[in-house]
Amino acid sequence: MSLEMRKSSQWWYGRFMVNGKLRCVNLKVKVLGVRPADGMKEGDRTFERSRDKALAAFENLTSEVAGNRRAAEYVQQLHRIRTGRKIVSIPLENLAEEWVNLPRKRSVEDNYLATAKARIGRFLAFMREKYPTVVTMSEVTSAMALEFLRKEELNGFSGRTVNGALVVLKSAFRKLAAKADMAVNPFDGIPMKDVDMVHRKPFSQVELKAILDAAADDDFVRPIVIASVSTAMRLGDCCTLRWTDVDLKSDFVRVKTAKTGETAEIPMFALLRQEIEKHLGNRSEFVFPEQAAMYQRNNTGVTYRVRKMFERAGFYDVDAEAQNQKEPAAVDERPLLPVAELQERVLTVLNALPAGVIEADKRARMIEAFGLYVNGATVSAVARQMEISKSSVSVYLSEIEERTGLRVKRDEAAALVQVRAKQLGEVTTARGAGQRRVSVRDFHSFRVTWITLALAAGVPMELVTRVTGHHTVDVVLKHYFRPGREDFRKAIEKAMPGMLVSAPARLLAGDVEYAEAPGPSELLCAALGKLAALTPKNFRLNASEAVALVRQAKEWIDGRVLREMR
Repeated sequence: MSLEMRKSSQWWYGRFMVNGKLRCVNLKVKVLGVRPADGMKEGDRTFERSRDKALAAFENLTSEVAGNRRAAEYVQQLHRIRTGRKIVSIPLENLAEEWVNLPRKRSVEDNYLATAKARIGRFLAFMREKYPTVVTMSEVTSAMALEFLRKEELNGFSGRTVNGALVVLKSAFRKLAAKADMAVNPFDGIPMKDVDMVHRKPFSQVELKAILDAAADDDFVRPIVIASVSTAMRLGDCCTLRWTDVDLKSDFVRVKTAKTGETAEIPMFALLRQEIEKHLGNRSEFVFPEQAAMYQRNNTGVTYRVRKMFERAGFYDVDAEAQNQKEPAAVDERPLLPVAELQERVLTVLNALPAGVIEADKRARMIEAFGLYVNGATVSAVARQMEISKSSVSVYLSEIEERTGLRVKRDEAAALVQVRAKQLGEVTTARGAGQRRVSVRDFHSFRVTWITLALAAGVPMELVTRVTGHHTVDVVLKHYFRPGREDFRKAIEKAMPGMLVSAPARLLAGDVEYAEAPGPSELLCAALGKLAALTPKNFRLNASEAVALVRQAKEWIDGRVLREMR
């Protein structure tokens, strides 16, 4: 065992043997002062102080190694007494490979595997840095596991990501426990972090119409959008929909979902049937072969095309350029004329230019760019719509200013606010400081929309779960039932007695005139709405109201049974 310096590093290293293998560990002590030509010789005072500090760190490390060895020998002795055989644990470096190769009932998506392996990789990197002497799974302790998760938080990972790492590692250690000769899972007993979930928003009818209009001429995006709007299927299931999943005789789609492996059964709406019939006879196992090929090859390409369709529909994302733009060096003092006057004067000048001064094609492009820009579009939006670069748009606008002497360019950030006021909404929203923006309107929102509309309309929960393939009701209520306030109000009004939601009831000969009483499905739908809206502040009120609604539904059913028995 010895200390070691490297020419390419500023740190001291320690070299020692562990379980017959030579290891070299960074001691996290800097080499200071003037290094001697021969590391064995004495250096200046600063260098020698750093050497002494490194030696102390090395002695602590080697004593820890010796302690671990004694503890390991003690555990081995107990294991031999109990089982008659020696412990043969899994090397920690093989954790990811062993977990990936575990037998499973159904295949796991490549995206999930990549994410899980990345989380295991971060844990292994932490162990190599913090506990270099721990080389097998059986040596990992609960304290080490907890320390890793706390470091994940300090590194800026969200609570959801930390929980994801906990779930993967707990599962890996549990499933490999027997093979690794582990008596205790070090990740057991560690609680999940409380997470403020940012849920995707359902689309309104106006937004759905805008989306379908924007996708109408897009032969790639339109089929999968219609499939999701009509069935609540996820992106992968829509892209890889097979002819064997489609029953045109009974108008049903029956799909084994890729994420959960559950079978979803969905009635086929006329809109989806019409789209599917366009692809009959395509000689492929997939209904939409082009989409299936791209999803299997590069699913981010599908996501990109869907995002561009959302832009055409009127949704927008945060424009980092507009947010981060610097103040101009010189302020343009010229007044910005009203749009109508500015358009008239600019077009008069451009159209009056003699032939040969400017090419006809360029003049047409300048007029188009100017028309879009002056009516509120940003430079980025004009460039996207005309399929030219942003610099070309800026050159056109600058040339117009030069030829007319008028101010055309405006403050881009102010223009962005004006444009967004005319648009449908953001596709992402901000989270806590230091965290990436999170998606609130994307392809998965079609699934949220379908479930929200179905539950708000009184479709029984057992039918909704058959469509979505979920195991439990609470998953649907927590993540997918997201009615807006107005839709929520209408659903509740529909479920409540008429005397409570309409004008004051009339008194007829001392009796109150009631509207027709709601049935059990409406009552239970209202109760689900109350439960979905539970918060710590309204828990007591909403819970009691939900119980009352369920009781009313039970009384309705009991009363009907009694009437039929009579």
